Amino acid sequence: MVLHITPYSSACLHFLDGLSWSLVFPCYWLLDRLLASCVATSLEKRQRSQDPCSFLTLCVLISAPLYLLLVLASLPFALLGFILWAPLQAVRQPYLYTFHRSQGQGGAGIGEWRPQGRSFCFCSANVCLLPDSLARFNNLSDTHRRAREVGKRIRNGASRPQIKIYIDSPTNTMTASRESLARYHGNDGGVGISSNNTLSHVPRTSIFKRAARKRRHGDETFDHEISAFFPANLDFLALQEVFDHGATTRLRGQLHRYFPYVLSDVGRYGWKGCCSRFKFLNSGLILASRYPILDARYECYPNGRGEDALAAKGALFAKVHVGTSHQEQRVVGYLTCTHLHAIEGDSSVRCEQLDLLLQWGAEFRQSSSQPPEGEKVLEDLVAFDVILGDLNFDNCSSEDKLEQQHALFTQYKDPCRLGPGEDKPWALGTLLDPSGLYDDDVSSPEITYPMETNTIQMCVCADLTLLLVFILLQELEEFSFVTQLAGLTDHLSVAMRLAVSTGEEEP
Repeated sequence: MVLHITPYSSACLHFLDGLSWSLVFPCYWLLDRLLASCVATSLEKRQRSQDPCSFLTLCVLISAPLYLLLVLASLPFALLGFILWAPLQAVRQPYLYTFHRSQGQGGAGIGEWRPQGRSFCFCSANVCLLPDSLARFNNLSDTHRRAREVGKRIRNGASRPQIKIYIDSPTNTMTASRESLARYHGNDGGVGISSNNTLSHVPRTSIFKRAARKRRHGDETFDHEISAFFPANLDFLALQEVFDHGATTRLRGQLHRYFPYVLSDVGRYGWKGCCSRFKFLNSGLILASRYPILDARYECYPNGRGEDALAAKGALFAKVHVGTSHQEQRVVGYLTCTHLHAIEGDSSVRCEQLDLLLQWGAEFRQSSSQPPEGEKVLEDLVAFDVILGDLNFDNCSSEDKLEQQHALFTQYKDPCRLGPGEDKPWALGTLLDPSGLYDDDVSSPEITYPMETNTIQMCVCADLTLLLVFILLQELEEFSFVTQLAGLTDHLSVAMRLAVSTGEEEP
């Protein structure tokens, strides 16, 4: 159970990697800028149409040929660097584990596990941090700025006070949202959190009303809501599509201001193991935790097709230490972060990947629970086993019938799902229509539902998924669709809070 804290096992290999990348990077950056100048987002097109002097268009016409000349000039150095860089990827570690605890950080203490248990909050988000030229095909730009802002918004949302107020009414079973308490200690004008996540004075009527109340349907045992903010006291965060290296560095720096433990740079480049095709991008996965990570493993899906085969998509498994029982048993949790094949119509590919996900997960749990040779230790007490990620299918579309009936859903529970092809009435689609990302009604966290425009692709299901298996006595407390990253990505985030207990009496 050794966690990889450096990309390479020796300083010499690390130096060679840095040297090779310094030769490749100028050409890579210039090529990215050249392609980006040829693909405009809808916001940029709108700005150009409002430019009476066509100054922005003129800048593009001048910069594109200049970028092309510089790309050609830097190409020989890039080829030399690539020849050095590619073989090094065969010995690169499959992930990077970083630990950083700063003063006032939101790390969670382990402490003794009491029979009444505790609650844990999980969140999954697809943040579309591709190289800028590729992100523009999803109508997004400025990847490095977005990466920093994504980290800030997650950190600001998760570090808010966790306060809950119950409304005692025989005709109203709703409870006031923690998010509505963002205006705590307000004056007469009220204090809220604006779309850029800074405290500001706003009229009370402008607070996101839809996120101000949690709802329950029928016999539902947990609250559900559309929230303008990430849950307070967020414990575990799984991110997908963090492909750009510079974006990874900026995002990780922001996350470490709240999460002490982070697994990033997950996946392989080049030709390695399952990678029958050259991998230009890694897996894009990041897993952040407030609890210590005991063990981790990455596996690459071997059956990617088309453009998806150019990225090392796979699954990241982690074991976290969340407490210690009064019998000195470790209380642990298992987390899986994954991103499945994205091309429509390839149901068989995704089903094969789901088979591998279950197989690898079982193998990881078995291997990580084995005690060191010669040592007698008490068996770990498992608090939860949760899958977080982007599965790239939904539970309502007819073309996704194979995935909807997969054995995964007999072992794990989807909080949004009633059965194959049928979601709960409050479930939402999490994939936004890229062409409408800059419309006024979806460009800030105060998104209103139901949408009059076709901003949400009508799959009415979270393809961005949180799945759990019940091991101890568990109760799902709340489930949220989070809009705080509006304007920064083409997905909604999803979150849930899970209460876990042993069911024993207090000693």
